[in-house]
Amino acid sequence: MGWKLLADCAIQRMIYGARVISLWDSELWTLLSALAVCLVLLAMVRIAINKLGLFMLSFFVFFSLAWRLLSVLYIDLAGPVFSEQLERDIGTGWAALPLAGSQGLVIAALMYSFRKKRLAALTSGPTLADILPAGRPTPSDLAHWVIGLFAVALWVELLIRGPIPIFAAMERYDYSAQYGGPLHHRLIEWGPMLAFQLGVFFAAPSSRGREFDLRFAVLFGIFILYLFVVGHRFSSFFSYSSFFILPVGAVLLANTTAAFDYAKIFRAARLPIAVVAVLILGALIYSYAIVRGFERDQLLFKLSQRIFVQQGEMWWITYERVFLRADWSPGQTFYKLFVNPLDPNRNSTMQWLMELALPLDRAHFILGKGSAYTGGWPEVLFELGGPVEGVALVALSAILFSEFMFLLTRCIVQERYATCFFLTPLLYAFSLYVVTGMVNSFIQFTFLVKLMTAIFVFVAEEKWRSSLSGPLISCESLAAGEGGKRLE
Repeated sequence: MGWKLLADCAIQRMIYGARVISLWDSELWTLLSALAVCLVLLAMVRIAINKLGLFMLSFFVFFSLAWRLLSVLYIDLAGPVFSEQLERDIGTGWAALPLAGSQGLVIAALMYSFRKKRLAALTSGPTLADILPAGRPTPSDLAHWVIGLFAVALWVELLIRGPIPIFAAMERYDYSAQYGGPLHHRLIEWGPMLAFQLGVFFAAPSSRGREFDLRFAVLFGIFILYLFVVGHRFSSFFSYSSFFILPVGAVLLANTTAAFDYAKIFRAARLPIAVVAVLILGALIYSYAIVRGFERDQLLFKLSQRIFVQQGEMWWITYERVFLRADWSPGQTFYKLFVNPLDPNRNSTMQWLMELALPLDRAHFILGKGSAYTGGWPEVLFELGGPVEGVALVALSAILFSEFMFLLTRCIVQERYATCFFLTPLLYAFSLYVVTGMVNSFIQFTFLVKLMTAIFVFVAEEKWRSSLSGPLISCESLAAGEGGKRLE
């Protein structure tokens, strides 16, 4: 009897010790996750302080990644929390740790691509103003008139086609489906890319020591006001503003020799930033409280889900499946992404992730309405490669993205307007990929056509600039060789 009692006590102590060790391990991993999140966020803050241009250039990606990272950390620490969209509890765990590592690879790739030696070479060579003959209309003048006419026609279309959503308490989806005209649909489809073009013409003059072209800032404000009137909320304002300031960041990055007055920039940007912030807040309150009619408690619940849970819930599901249950299928994932997606014209990544996370009927119903959940990157890479090969895929995608952004920066700074125009669809595809994981756009024939066209335009524009600058350089060299004066 005594031996049995001693054995029972020993077993109980072993179980208790195992629980303590397990609890200690769990707390250790949670601490490491929180530390990794802090390091990634601090890296972004340091870039914003020391390399404001790079921060503005990558703001669309940085903001999305930071929001998702904080959401996943919240799920880890506060879990289990209820997810309205998944209709289940998620958390706890240390899902933030591999996500922070993935985002850290993106930051490291950007820092390497935009190192000082490469930035110093951006401003070498003649500017477009030096090449073009004086007195002729510039590409900026032509773009101002074309985009201005489009803006006027867009507002006229809004006024003559039906009710105005902001006054009729109408959702933007309903307006687009029932009343939106062809110009409205073109703006919704191409709006962020149009905002980028506006940013290019706005910022390019400052790369040669002139003031920003405020005409394009006014046009951008007109489009932002239009989005507010037709019922758009945070996501549209965020994406449009991010793509508009991207070329400004490129110009700041190239300005490595002259001292840039950041205080002046901040003073000039205070009012526009405040106006956009008020529009975003007003649009959110109006949409949730007036259009959808949520009461106070329901409104708070919806906002908490939108801010704290929905950004990270899809990554947590991938973490649970791949890292905890070792359940991934590269072949099936490849098939659903590239061979037989539910809708090949939309983001096949989110379609597949939603099919994995939800009952098929519910996933197809939501996707059939034109909606999709938030996430996709780096979930799709770990679904393809698992916890080990997935890291290599993350690193490869980070390098490709950062090198493309450097190429785009070079074209902006050197005022290669034609190349910038044809690189814009590729920029949108790369940016969406890092935020939403959309990979099927890269295998479409239209993407290949856009890529080949951009390469052709880049080469043609380079030859055109060389043909214009060649005679000027040879004359100067001749004058210098003969000891003559430089031709002005």
